[in-house]
Amino acid sequence: MTPITRSQLWQGLVLCARSPEKFTHGLQCDSDELINNKFKRIIKAGQTSFCEQVVLYPEQKIFTKTAGNLDQISAQSTASIEEPDTGALFVRFRYKRELDNSDNHVDFGAPIKAAYVQLDRDAVALIRMLAESELSNQSIN
Repeated sequence: MTPITRSQLWQGLVLCARSPEKFTHGLQCDSDELINNKFKRIIKAGQTSFCEQVVLYPEQKIFTKTAGNLDQISAQSTASIEEPDTGALFVRFRYKRELDNSDNHVDFGAPIKAAYVQLDRDAVALIRMLAESELSNQSIN
């Protein structure tokens, strides 16, 4: 596996935050201008849409929270770059979601968690592919 830099990983995570439709089929996203490392985005998936505030902590983490003034699920997520050893980078994804547990017979949490894990794995794989493509383009030119 070709190592990627913190900068490449960060650029990939920002691309995922600014343009999630490039990472998840079926999404549409409109993002506002980035001001003071913050922006608002509206994500549409089919008939459902939600508004989120996104805060970038350069080369460290991305924090996302649904806008509290709208009638939508309350949700937060953080994607943090961690480096336990020099050059050994990984991303820790954390999610907090308000789930309606009114149906006591169905556990919605486990399938949602599994879906997030798969989306995160796919996103990191695409970021690696983009970084490796960039590296091969630089070595050719």
